[in-house]
Amino acid sequence: MKTKNTIIRSLTLLVFIIFTLNSCGTKAPVATDVSAEIIEANKGFLEAFNTGNAKAVASKYTSDAKLYPTNRDIIEGKEAIEAFWNEGINMGIKKAELNTISAKSYGSFAIEEGRYKLFAEGDQMIDQGKYIVTWKKENGQWKLYQDIFNTSNPIPPAPPAPPVRAALNDTVWVVWNHIKADKVEQFENYNFNILEPATSEYYPKMRNTVRFTRPVEANKDGTFTYFYIIDPATSPDGYDMMLPLTAKYGEEKAIEYLKMFKDCLVDGKQEWVITTQTKW
Repeated sequence: MKTKNTIIRSLTLLVFIIFTLNSCGTKAPVATDVSAEIIEANKGFLEAFNTGNAKAVASKYTSDAKLYPTNRDIIEGKEAIEAFWNEGINMGIKKAELNTISAKSYGSFAIEEGRYKLFAEGDQMIDQGKYIVTWKKENGQWKLYQDIFNTSNPIPPAPPAPPVRAALNDTVWVVWNHIKADKVEQFENYNFNILEPATSEYYPKMRNTVRFTRPVEANKDGTFTYFYIIDPATSPDGYDMMLPLTAKYGEEKAIEYLKMFKDCLVDGKQEWVITTQTKW
C-alpha cells in the first residue's frame, strides 16, 4: 500500500505533466523575420534565371518542391520544374525581378510574400504579378518548397472568330439591294446600327457568314447597289431579318425597323441568286 508521501509525489508529477502538455498545446509558434535571408536566397535564383540556366534555377528548389503557376496544373519535382523554367527562357523571357514584401520563418519553414516582373529583350516588360513562396531549410540553406504565382496583367479579350467561308459545293447567296438615292444614309444606319448589332448578339453564326458591301459610285439612274454575300448559306430561312430584330428589340419594333429597311429599296424588293462554291 502506497504511503502518503508517495501519493503526494505522484500527484505533484501528474499536475506538472498536465500543465506542461497544456502549455505546449496552446502556445503559438513565434514568427521570425527572415526577409534579409530570403532576399539573399532570391539573388541566387535570379542569377541562375537571368543567365538562362534552368538547371541552376531548379537547384534552388527542394527535392519535393511544387510549382503552382497561372493557368497550369501543379508541377512537381526538380526535373519538371527545370523543364518549366527552360520553356519560359526559350519563349524569350530574358530577365526577372523579385521584390520581397515580407518573409517570416516558423522553425525550418518560411513564408514569403512578394511581387515579380518579367522582361523580354531590350528590357521590355511582358508580365508582372504576385507570389507566395513557402521555403524550407535543407542542409542549412533556404530552398523553395511551394512556389505559387499568378499574373496581375488583365486578361486580353478573345480575338473575334474567323469569318466562315464556303467550301467546295457549299451554297452561296448573292443578294442585290437597289437603294433609292435619298435613302442611302437610312439604309446604312439600318445595317450598321440596327441589324448588325442584333445579329452579332443573338445570331452570331448568321453574322459570321454574311458580308455586306458598299458601292463605290451610283448607278446610271442615280440608285446605289449594295450586296449581301451569304457565304455559305446554312439554311433557306436562316437569314430572316425578323429573327435577330425581334430577339433584340421586340416584335413591334422589329416590324418598324423592317419597314424602314424596305422603304430604302427601289420598288421595295431585293434580288438574289443562289450559287454553288467551285474549287476556285
